[in-house]
Amino acid sequence: MTWAQLVLKSLARRPARTGLTVAGVSLGVALIVALLSITAGVRNTAADLIHVGRSDFGLFQKGAADLTRSLLPETIAARIERHPGVKAAASIFLRVGPAGGQESLLVFGLAADEFPARRLVLVQGRRAGPGEAMLGDTGARTTRLGVGGRFRIAGRSLPIVGIYHSGNRYEDAGAVIPLRVAQAIAERPGEVTTVAVEVRLGSTPAAVAKALERRYDGLIAITEPGQAVKVDTSSRLILSAGWIFSLVALIIGGVAVTNTMAMSVFERFREIGVLRAIGWRGRSIALLILGETVAIGLLALAVGLGLGYLGAEAFTSGSRLSSLASADFTPGVFAWGLAFALGVAVFGAIYPTWIALRLRPIDALRFV
Repeated sequence: MTWAQLVLKSLARRPARTGLTVAGVSLGVALIVALLSITAGVRNTAADLIHVGRSDFGLFQKGAADLTRSLLPETIAARIERHPGVKAAASIFLRVGPAGGQESLLVFGLAADEFPARRLVLVQGRRAGPGEAMLGDTGARTTRLGVGGRFRIAGRSLPIVGIYHSGNRYEDAGAVIPLRVAQAIAERPGEVTTVAVEVRLGSTPAAVAKALERRYDGLIAITEPGQAVKVDTSSRLILSAGWIFSLVALIIGGVAVTNTMAMSVFERFREIGVLRAIGWRGRSIALLILGETVAIGLLALAVGLGLGYLGAEAFTSGSRLSSLASADFTPGVFAWGLAFALGVAVFGAIYPTWIALRLRPIDALRFV
C-alpha cells in the first residue's frame, strides 16, 4: 500500500466526519477567495474611474455608498481649480443603469469645454453638442448602435453623433452625454458625482490630494486604486464583515480539523502501537497524521475554490457592481486560499500528533 493510499484509507474510515471537516474548512477558503477576488475587481475598476479623462486623481463624497452615489456641489470644481498645484478640475456625473438598450450601462455626464471631454479621440462622426450623445467604441459594439442612431436613457432619446476612444476601458464601454442632461435625468441639478483633477507640473498628486482633503471637509481624494474602499462604504462593510467571518471560519476550521484528527488518533491507538512496535519511528507517525490533515486541506481547497468563484460571480453580477467591476481571480487570490487551507491543516495536526508521539507502544497495544 502506498503512502497516499494509506492516508486516503484512514480518511475514508469516517466519511461523515471527514466530509463535515472538509465543509467547515472549505467555507473559510471560499470566503477568502470571494473577498480577495472582489477586492481585486474593485481595485481594477477604481484604477479606471479615478483617471477618467486622464486625470491624476478623483474627488468623491466621503461616506458615499459607492463611487456612483457620491454627490458634490458642481461649484466646488471652480474653487478646486484655484487651489495651488491644481492645473485643471472637471465636473463629472457618473450614472449606472438601464440605457442604450442594455440593462446596465455606465454613462458619463461631461461638460464639453472641460478636459475629460476634450481628450476623447473621435473615430467616427463629430463631438456632441447640447442634447446629443456619443458612444465609446466598445459601447457601440455592445449596444449595436452607431452614428445616426438614437441613445435612449430614462425616457429620453438622444441622437448619437459620434464614436470615441479614450483608452479607459469603462469610458470606452459606456456613453457620454452632456453634463446638464445627466443632472436632469438624475434630478440632481447643480450636483456632480466626482471632480477629476489634473495637477501642475512639479506637483505630486498625493500631496495635492492631501491638501484638498484638509481644505474641504467631506471630500475624499482617491489617488490609488486601493483607496476606493474609502468611498465605497457598502463594499467596505461587506469586506469587513467578510474578514470577520473568515477569521471565525479559520478558528472553526482549525478546531474541526483538530477534533477530527484527535478522534482518529484515539480510535487508532492499537494500530499506532502496532506500527511503533514493528519499527515505525515517531517521525513517520507524525508524517502520517500530517498527511491526513493536508489531504483534508487540499479537498477543502478544491471545494472552497469552486464555492468562492461562484459566490464572487453571484455577488458582482447580482449587484450594482455588475457594470463597474467583475471578480478578478489572480494567482495571489488562489495562493491565499491555499495558504488558508494548509495553515488550518497544519494547525489541526499539532495536538493529535503530540498525542500520538507521547503514546508508548506497550500502552497502545493494551487497547482492544
